[in-house]
Order: sequence, then C-alpha cells, then structure tokens
Amino acid sequence: MNILKIFSLLVVLVLGLSCKNAESNSSNQGSPATNTQNANPAPNIQVPENFTPTTAPPQPTDPPQNAKGVWHFICAKGCEGGAGSAVPCPKCGTQLVHNQAYHQQ
Repeated sequence: MNILKIFSLLVVLVLGLSCKNAESNSSNQGSPATNTQNANPAPNIQVPENFTPTTAPPQPTDPPQNAKGVWHFICAKGCEGGAGSAVPCPKCGTQLVHNQAYHQQ
C-alpha cells in the first residue's frame, strides 16, 4: 500500500510539472494572429515625383491591302472592297472573311 501512495504522488508531481511547463511555453510564444513583428518586412520603395509610367508601343498592323492591292479581308458574297480586319461588309453587312491571297505576294 505504501508503494501505491508513492507511485500516485510521483504521477501527480510529474503531471503538475509538465502542465506548468506547457503553460509557460504558451505564454512566451505569441500566436501568429497577435504577433505584431513581421519576419520579412516589405522594402521601402521610393518613387520619384517626376516618374511617368510608360506603355508599350502599339504593335504594327498589316495594311488593309498588300502591294498588289489585294484586301486582307473580303466579303464572302463578293461585294467590292474589303478591310484590314474581320468587320461587317460596308455594303451588305455580312462579316468579312480572311483572304488567303493577301499573303501570296
């Protein structure tokens, strides 16, 4: 019976000490939500007052007609004329289609 009392006392003592250490460790470590220090702060970037952002120059577009006078896009119904992109035909309103002959110079 004496050994059982000593064993119980040791178990209570070990549990008490382990809980005490866990409590002190948790109080020393702040949770990420409450930690105000940032491990990697953002760099302080100074933009000059006279800085003007620029945009890329527009890409050159193909001319509506090649050197032979062939239109890049033509009307599928055969209307006269054409355009440089697939837009509605100015005469009948049908969408212009790509003219492969434009690329054969």
